[in-house]
Amino acid sequence: MISFLTPYWCGRELMRIHLASIRQFYPQAPILVSKYDDDPEQEEEMEAHRAEFGIRYWLEDCWHSTALLRLLKRCETEYVCICDHDAVLLSSLDPLLEGLMEGRYELVGIEDRIRFPDRQEWMKFSLGYMDTSFIMFNLRRFLRQWGLRGIRGRRTPGTLDWEEHYGICQKLKRHKYLLPFHARKYGCANLLKDGDTPILWHLWYGSYRKRLLDDPRPPVAGEQVAAAERAFLADYPNLDLSGLSPAWGPDRDVLEEQLALAGENPVGFRRLLARVVEKFGAWKCPP
Repeated sequence: MISFLTPYWCGRELMRIHLASIRQFYPQAPILVSKYDDDPEQEEEMEAHRAEFGIRYWLEDCWHSTALLRLLKRCETEYVCICDHDAVLLSSLDPLLEGLMEGRYELVGIEDRIRFPDRQEWMKFSLGYMDTSFIMFNLRRFLRQWGLRGIRGRRTPGTLDWEEHYGICQKLKRHKYLLPFHARKYGCANLLKDGDTPILWHLWYGSYRKRLLDDPRPPVAGEQVAAAERAFLADYPNLDLSGLSPAWGPDRDVLEEQLALAGENPVGFRRLLARVVEKFGAWKCPP
């Protein structure tokens, strides 16, 4: 019915908890992993994960976008959940899957509208689009209509960044947004909730050992992410989720910020935004 797809770079201990959390709720679901081929000990790690969790894996020298395309092509189930190795399930996804099956929405995830936990800046700001740290949809239907080429979309103005999978969000118009919260103890991470139900914990930049430490201008400090990871690993599964605060900027004037990003043609942008909203549906997160 549903497969779990994980493009994976590094972070063995968190990867193990990621896989264990899937198996807690989905003992038999296929788990497909593309492991970035850059570590002489990676096969030993992946064989250990295969033996413990029954995953299928491929060692591949490619970046995230190519790894994702390859995993989607290998997926054999109707529904798919793409989730990074630094995403840990806290609840069953069955109610969300039922909503997809019943046609109440076509795509589940978090809107790419996330504030940093320690400053009034956007970590991600692309309204109407979802991050592949966690995303669910009917893959068979999507491929029948658009094929793998449909994953790539057309860039729209007023976005902070643009990612290779945004075509999924453009073509599947009815979105179900989980809401992200900052948990004080876990720093550069979000708790994702559906109403009052905690669904997922996600550490941003969880592959910091490779992704951030050699970056001359990283968006966050590698030690900041490492501290969040250590706090999570020390507490899991008894997480301290007290003192939550919204991470999606409900108090921000997002239209004005889009206008600023759109640059020199705010009138043209407003017209384009109206057309895009009419075509793809409302992009505002629910309260």
